Amino acid sequence: MTHTDLVTNKIRSYLQELSPQAVETLVRALERKRASGTKDPHVELILSASVELMRTDPAAKGGGPVESTPLRSGREVVPRMFFHTLEEFLINEHLPEKQEGRVHRPVLNRVWTWISRDVLPHDIDILIRQVEAGKLNEDRLDTMVRALRRRAVDAISTALEKGKSSEKEYRRLSIELGGERGLADLRDINKIFAAEGWLVPFLNAVPESLTERRLKGDIDILKMVEKAAHRFPEYNSVVAAALLERADRPSALCSFAGRLARSDDPRVIGQSPFAPFVDMVLSEAERLNILAEAHRTRNPDPVAFSQALQEYHSLVKGVELDMDLSQTDTWRKRLSNTKKKISDIVSRELASAHGAVRRSMQVPVLNKAGDFKVDQNAIDDAVRALRVVVMVRNATETFAVNDIGKRTRQAVEQTLEIVTRSLITELRKQHGKALDAHVAAVDVAIMLSEIYYGADYAQQLRRSRQSAIAFAREHAPGAPMTGLTQPKLREIAAN
Repeated sequence: MTHTDLVTNKIRSYLQELSPQAVETLVRALERKRASGTKDPHVELILSASVELMRTDPAAKGGGPVESTPLRSGREVVPRMFFHTLEEFLINEHLPEKQEGRVHRPVLNRVWTWISRDVLPHDIDILIRQVEAGKLNEDRLDTMVRALRRRAVDAISTALEKGKSSEKEYRRLSIELGGERGLADLRDINKIFAAEGWLVPFLNAVPESLTERRLKGDIDILKMVEKAAHRFPEYNSVVAAALLERADRPSALCSFAGRLARSDDPRVIGQSPFAPFVDMVLSEAERLNILAEAHRTRNPDPVAFSQALQEYHSLVKGVELDMDLSQTDTWRKRLSNTKKKISDIVSRELASAHGAVRRSMQVPVLNKAGDFKVDQNAIDDAVRALRVVVMVRNATETFAVNDIGKRTRQAVEQTLEIVTRSLITELRKQHGKALDAHVAAVDVAIMLSEIYYGADYAQQLRRSRQSAIAFAREHAPGAPMTGLTQPKLREIAAN
């Protein structure tokens, strides 16, 4: 199996574990990244697998025609459409501190249960019944869901006001939504719903993909945001969250905040109404930190962890180039905390990298029937570890793991070079099933070498591999001897 096949299979497995909304969001983000001119083969692989999943799985299409959904879909379609306007503001990671404008996706289930049971039970029940009876076309359903959101804003606002004046109501609502963080998310949800009349047209006018150049230099987006901030200053965090979602380079929002504040001094920006734009960038660093740890411990995809690290490195590098955070204690400490945590995560991965690489390059053992099984888990661990080693090698200033990084690179390089050459040399001596098992180990070694050293070096190894296989087959027991003519054979026999 090639490295590309390995990655593709892992991507498909991972995508199948995601919710339809998460797949849809991923596709939208990847399409923006591709439109920005980014040429990353993994973007194309993930996008291709995501689109294929959405095409083959009706549940993953998100927002298709009502007529195409089964009867049970009423209880799925209505809440999905009800929360649709929140999509750009949802995150799956539980941030260390609540960031206004970013809503923790898991809270939606709690909010919907509460609304459908205690807030608008009659309205929601009627709507679901009409969907399941097939009485609504897509346009009519969209109109009714919009009306439901408007009624929900009034009802939620009333419930939140009661919570302010009644400790009993506050405790009850807090329990329903999972504590103070859930309440804060509910306030954000209600705030976004309440602004639908102007916020949706505003977001429709903002390009789906915001390049670094547009955020740092163009005047059109700046004027749009300035106008919105003048009319609705309390929505700066919400606008910042939407722009972060669409930014090809999220760190550019720091420069954008400076343009809005008419200053590149972090202290001035921090005291301006546009500080939420920098806060949003730092919350993204915190989110990527959490995402990296989740990928390392729970995601079998060997690429996801290093991809999260790459995004974190790109973000931090951009922030530090654009702003001198030493001038602001709060922002400096927030970023420093994420760097310390990410360095701890990377250090744990590096500590096991050499062993993971060595284990993955072992020749599979033949059983009594002469069959063997490749240890795919060991290979996945080695791919992930090796990608992290390469990442750290190219981004030492972000991860601050110089000592362990240097030791790990030396051990990994020595293992890759010595073991790979040894495997290819031993390949010449194998035959039968043992040859097949040995080839499997050599293929893994070449794949890992390509990750670490690049395609040119791997191509040299492949040529050596082919020569060794040809030699092994030519000299296998029972193989016809080449290079001996019939007269020469008769001469040997006579002697």
